[in-house]
Amino acid sequence: MGSAENSQHAIRRSTRLPLEVPVRVTSMAHDFAFSEQCNTTLVNAHGCGLIAPASIVKGIQVRLEIVSAKRHTTARVAEVVPLGGEPETFLVGLELDVPGNFWGIEYAPSDWKVEDTQEPVPQPTTPEASPPLKPAARRWRLTDISSFACYLEAVSPFPVGTPVLMSVRSADAEFLLDGVVQVSHPNLGMGVAFTRTADLRERVESLIHQLTANREVPRIFVGKKEVVQSDAHPVSDPESLDPLLELLLEGAALSAEQFQNDLRAQRLGKRRDPRINIVLPVLLSGVDASGRPLDQRVITVNISRRGALLEGIHGELAQGAKVSLARGTSKEEFRVAWVEDDEASSGARIGVAAVDPNSSFWDAVLNATSESGLEAASLRGTTAND
Repeated sequence: MGSAENSQHAIRRSTRLPLEVPVRVTSMAHDFAFSEQCNTTLVNAHGCGLIAPASIVKGIQVRLEIVSAKRHTTARVAEVVPLGGEPETFLVGLELDVPGNFWGIEYAPSDWKVEDTQEPVPQPTTPEASPPLKPAARRWRLTDISSFACYLEAVSPFPVGTPVLMSVRSADAEFLLDGVVQVSHPNLGMGVAFTRTADLRERVESLIHQLTANREVPRIFVGKKEVVQSDAHPVSDPESLDPLLELLLEGAALSAEQFQNDLRAQRLGKRRDPRINIVLPVLLSGVDASGRPLDQRVITVNISRRGALLEGIHGELAQGAKVSLARGTSKEEFRVAWVEDDEASSGARIGVAAVDPNSSFWDAVLNATSESGLEAASLRGTTAND
């Protein structure tokens, strides 16, 4: 077997994860000058694939640096493939000189555990000093999953807003899913809303089919993503009526106990709160992402007892921001659960959840609809002063 084949085998002998990390690659060869900012496309414990703006000499040693994390190591150029284009770019395969979790993924796949071959950390010599404790590895248990979200039990979940990459392995198959932590409960777990991608539904449905068919406990690995694409957003598909995603998006308004009770109810097929499609004008007040005040009339798309989908938002609102809604004599505070950018003149959509879990803001409408037996569409003429 030739050296190129050996190199390819070495790079692929641990699980590869699709991860975009900005790195600086600098040639260590005296007869070849190269130093460029590049982006990885795949990483593992033994190397990476990255896109370079210029060709690199195959076989030379390079210095590989993650500038933002102040980490660097050395590697060998194992492969160079021209990708064409104008200007031309190149796919470069690098093999790390010292395999390990150079990429800083907090809970990497089990076959990345090659760091044990490295030299041990020196122990302190002073009697009063004690060696730093190594953080306990996180263990994840997948308890709930839908087409757009999942819930993972864990003692030490990641904080809300953390972008994550999940690897779910069942039988001989592996499924990679990007997402953002929407709710986090210490000593209990966290809820992840999957990031919107073209083939998301297909991949998740394949995973659910695999889990159902094999009836085995999947192996779960979850790592923080160091870089988040600017156009990556959690899935927000209110028309899908996905109860799990809806619960995660409104989870900030619930205590951990209330959330867990609602999660258990969903497993039994019970909906927490009825949601009706209804168009109502409401007054929204708040402060946008630039610190400017917002006071505008928007309309609902649907409502539930503790939340609503609103559209016609003109102004940038950040996820987690608080806004006030007013209708007639009622006024309450809500938290922005998610934001869906919309370039249309009608404005953006946002999902909001009541700050008060015992909110009564929509009670009059919900009760009137329930008692009258009228379809929600018949209330389209209701005004903000009713």
